[in-house]
Amino acid sequence: MALLVALANTSIVGRSAVVLLIAYWMLATQIRLSDHCWLGAVAVAVLAFTPASLHALVAEDLLAGVYLTAALLKVNDEYLFTERSAGRVVTAHYLRLLGLPEFPRLVKAVPASVIAVECLAGVMACVPGAERWALGLAILMHLVFGVSGNYPFSVVALALWVTVFSPGGGIEVGGPEWVLWAAALLVGLLSMAMGRTAKGRRSVGWLIKDFYQGAVYGALCATAFLSQASGPDRSAPWASLAHGLVAVAFAVNLLLVVAGIKLEWGFAMFTSLRPFGRSWLERHRLREWPRYYALTLPARIPKSLLRDIDPTFVYLATRDENVVHEGVAHHLEAVGRKHNVTFAPQAMTVAAGERVLVPAESQSRPPRRRYLDYPAVVPKSLDRRYLA
Repeated sequence: MALLVALANTSIVGRSAVVLLIAYWMLATQIRLSDHCWLGAVAVAVLAFTPASLHALVAEDLLAGVYLTAALLKVNDEYLFTERSAGRVVTAHYLRLLGLPEFPRLVKAVPASVIAVECLAGVMACVPGAERWALGLAILMHLVFGVSGNYPFSVVALALWVTVFSPGGGIEVGGPEWVLWAAALLVGLLSMAMGRTAKGRRSVGWLIKDFYQGAVYGALCATAFLSQASGPDRSAPWASLAHGLVAVAFAVNLLLVVAGIKLEWGFAMFTSLRPFGRSWLERHRLREWPRYYALTLPARIPKSLLRDIDPTFVYLATRDENVVHEGVAHHLEAVGRKHNVTFAPQAMTVAAGERVLVPAESQSRPPRRRYLDYPAVVPKSLDRRYLA
């Protein structure tokens, strides 16, 4: 919705207000920043202050950057070769929910296949004349992501694809209008049939949600595919500058993740990368930080505290097998002090020669207020699966 308002509003004041509101929403509601939230926010912020003649070009560059970044960050040992791979875990889990056998060869092939498809979609999005092929591949890829549980990301991505085929800010759809309705109905019904929840059976409300998300996705797919435009206008003024700026932004983002300076805000979800782990990102060898802490559930939890902190998150953060980022530990302790309880944060470090975080020798480092540049909660053991 924010992306739609940013594109449709001609007032710079109105667009600025949209950017500020979505920034406030992210800061106020997100425990973990999902890729679709970050992509949507970046798109809103960039397109809100970009001339309409460049919207299609910038949208295409954003999509190419996201696909290529996601593919490159998945090229790590954890994702490609272990049973803990997010690609393998999610695929096997979804097959079980459908009541199907796991098909070991298929599950094993998924990580490399995902990398290949994302890389190919990103490259084709950059090649003039190949935009239609990139769109077709993206539609299939995001449909798989969607029915397996990640429709929000798919909807944001297809909204940007619609923008790619809307040069000048308008879109001319070829073919009768009923095609759009048919696509929405078909994909909505497919989503109802193929969608699942982690708990198995879906409520009526969940079925309606699956149908609605699928219908929106289907309508966006049909709109982009039936557009009369061939793609963005690459001869528009400032096109080269826009290309360069977006490319530099994604290159810097990738290098910051590779250098171990951040993991969040980086399009690194479902890459199996973690703050510490067996990959080309052995961060604990590069830097002393990020710091993670083990928390202990207080013997007495005032009801007033659970009004300030989601009970589910309290449970997750204090489980024995998890540790939390020091920014989270600092915040929970600050809230706990207001209610006269403590979570007893204990600094953790990677054990020498082992794949587990253990209490640090020195406990003189209280958690500090820190920006969440790493995941809020991660497993204590590096051998436990982690889907980020």
